[in-house]
Amino acid sequence: MHDVIVIGAGSAGAVVAARAAENPRLRVLLIEAGPDYGDAGALPQDLLNGHNNSYRAHDWGFSHAPTAGRAVPFPRGRVVGGSSAVNTCIALRGVPEDYDGWADLGNPQWSWSAVLPAFRRLERDLDFPDAPWHGDAGPIPIRRYPHDELLPQHAAFLESARELGYPDCPDANDPAGAGAGPQPMNKLGQIRVSTAIGYLAGARARANLEIMP
Repeated sequence: MHDVIVIGAGSAGAVVAARAAENPRLRVLLIEAGPDYGDAGALPQDLLNGHNNSYRAHDWGFSHAPTAGRAVPFPRGRVVGGSSAVNTCIALRGVPEDYDGWADLGNPQWSWSAVLPAFRRLERDLDFPDAPWHGDAGPIPIRRYPHDELLPQHAAFLESARELGYPDCPDANDPAGAGAGPQPMNKLGQIRVSTAIGYLAGARARANLEIMP
């Protein structure tokens, strides 16, 4: 018997299960349709390498047709970690006005002031740890490419943006940020830090958490 059953060990499900299992009185079951590789050292290279997307071995194979008669892939992760284990590692938040707009539709828990503490709690921002809108102790590391890691085409794009009058934006998750700059990413070096690594790696030792792939 379990007290909490979470269906889907993806970007949200893995977090919910790990957080629920922090209460030793709750028996938590996390169910996932895809495989569970357990320790990060056992992950296939396509899941570890944050420089590439993994859209074949661990994908549901969905498609959609935004234009009539033209279907395109709709990648969704089918593995513990979900889409956070296969995506491009872009850790970009929405703008405050969007969240406040959702709150205005009837759910105040989606306001910017309500979601900001959760954003801060999940992240360990390696570039702007002291900014009041960032976290410095969360399980998901966030970084941006410094100038010396940019490819020539990246640097050329940023220079073109400056010539066109766009301001530099070193932190795209700054609530007041606008302009061109490096994207925030949830990876360390080449390693993609999914919720399977960031949240479940430390939770697996808890006797009250069962993961069922």
